[in-house]
Amino acid sequence: MAKGTFKKSTTKQRQTAIKKAFRKPIPNKYLLALFAIAAFALIYSLLFIIGPSSYGDDPTYLSLAYGAATGNFVQSSYIFSVRLMMIFPIALFYKLFGVSLYTDSMWDILCFVGSVIAAFFIGKELYNEKAGIIAAFLLSIFPLTAILAPTVSDNIPMMFMTAMAMLSILYAQRRSSKFWYFAAGFFLIASPLVTPEGFIIIPIAVLYLVIELFRRKITVNRKSLHLAYGVLMAGLLLMAFNYLNSGHPLITYTTNSNYFSAIGVMQNGAYTTIGQANQNLGLYPQWMFPYNILQILASNISRLNLNPISIWDQLYITNFNMSGFFFYALVIAALYLIARKERRAYFALFWFITGIMYLEFGPMHFSLIPFQYLLTHRLPRFMALIAVPTALVIAIALMKFADSGKKQIFKIKRMKLPGWVNLRTAIITAIMLFLTVTSLQISTIQYSAMALSRYDAFTIANYLGQLPNTTVIYYPASYTQMFSNIQIYMKFDNLSRFRAVDNIENCTAIPVNSYVVLTKYAKIGGLNYTPDPLNMCPGWQTILYPRTGQNYSSAIEGYAYPFRAVLYYVKSNQSG
Repeated sequence: MAKGTFKKSTTKQRQTAIKKAFRKPIPNKYLLALFAIAAFALIYSLLFIIGPSSYGDDPTYLSLAYGAATGNFVQSSYIFSVRLMMIFPIALFYKLFGVSLYTDSMWDILCFVGSVIAAFFIGKELYNEKAGIIAAFLLSIFPLTAILAPTVSDNIPMMFMTAMAMLSILYAQRRSSKFWYFAAGFFLIASPLVTPEGFIIIPIAVLYLVIELFRRKITVNRKSLHLAYGVLMAGLLLMAFNYLNSGHPLITYTTNSNYFSAIGVMQNGAYTTIGQANQNLGLYPQWMFPYNILQILASNISRLNLNPISIWDQLYITNFNMSGFFFYALVIAALYLIARKERRAYFALFWFITGIMYLEFGPMHFSLIPFQYLLTHRLPRFMALIAVPTALVIAIALMKFADSGKKQIFKIKRMKLPGWVNLRTAIITAIMLFLTVTSLQISTIQYSAMALSRYDAFTIANYLGQLPNTTVIYYPASYTQMFSNIQIYMKFDNLSRFRAVDNIENCTAIPVNSYVVLTKYAKIGGLNYTPDPLNMCPGWQTILYPRTGQNYSSAIEGYAYPFRAVLYYVKSNQSG
């Protein structure tokens, strides 16, 4: 009896200590540092703002958001129409501030900054304020997140929602808090409403909670049941909205279910959804570790080339990757933490490992009769799901290294250094500088590539925007991700004037006084007069051939500028 009383008392004392620590104000220097990092992330994103990119689903989200802002949005069997946490936040910015590059990207940018702040509070909770600050900074420069933030990528809001879900679970567990349990349930439902990949956080969270339940770190009681209440409340609100908007309370479920169950199915010789999905198990490792370090080092050693500058020139080829050296740092950090048996990193390690395992081996389509387990589709931007835990693991490892004493596993011999030099601090600073310099270089190259990829459409849209909004415009709909941005840059003004040039067989089918946008080098079905349509359509006049005045490397131009575009004016509809 006495022993049980002692244990109970100790548990209460521990919970009381945790609550006091939670209420303890964060020192001003850390708040100031966090504010500086968040401001850096915000300003950096605004400086390189892209709006809709030319390689994602950005135009679709913006078109639906504009419809929602103007009262013309109804959910349907269209897969994008049920992604409410992308559509309505953007619609709110449109409603408040109008259509612009800034309102296009503001939801992503705010979610990026919000994720940086969330990383700080998770790092602070797991280790200390210093680890939180480092995690926040690392996330702000991580190429994967910094590159996507100025666009309209659904993966940045997904990263924010999943980070808030995990932060809520962490707080709920440690504070035994009704509010945070409820918030966790709410965010678990909100995450898949950004993009279906957000569903991944649900099995991750459930598995974590089950393990903690068996470890007796949490108990099923009135407080923890608020997790179910949060899920129930979010689910009921979603069904109510679905019913009021479309008349079908379960349309979110049915639309996603029908879409993903049809992956790999063909009708009339074409896939009904996204084909068979990319199931190559080697893609994520290639994207995470892009430099072939061991292969390059082995090759140079075999050739007796020990010139470090020469090796570095071969090694540091960006190849437009989105990871830099972050995942190399993560592997080293994870091994160090495991070797040191650092239990405070367990949460972040668990989050990362389960996240990457699901991205690698999880099903995109699953059925029992007939049995089918179609591996999940693979894109580098999906790795935003594991960006926050990646930053956390590296940050905790750096702080553990800084705080370690003589018993550390990786010993560093004492060196005769000036009194003001701290060797551990110098090593940590060098690592941070290395990650910063290499990451910013990658991000800058990617920003240049994205700016170049939208240059043609942006320039043509600016010219067309000066004409009356009744001017008829033909553009290649088959290159939706490149040329549908023209409508967005022209602020969706009178969408009825936009027509598809695809499958038009000759010039006479296009009315006089119309404008036609064609790719310079790429084929278009039907009116395929590239590269010189004026020979076939003498009634046309070249109005604009956008050519950027900046000097880009041939690598960037080949990567981001493959089609080129030309704007023509139809003076007469005669054919050659």
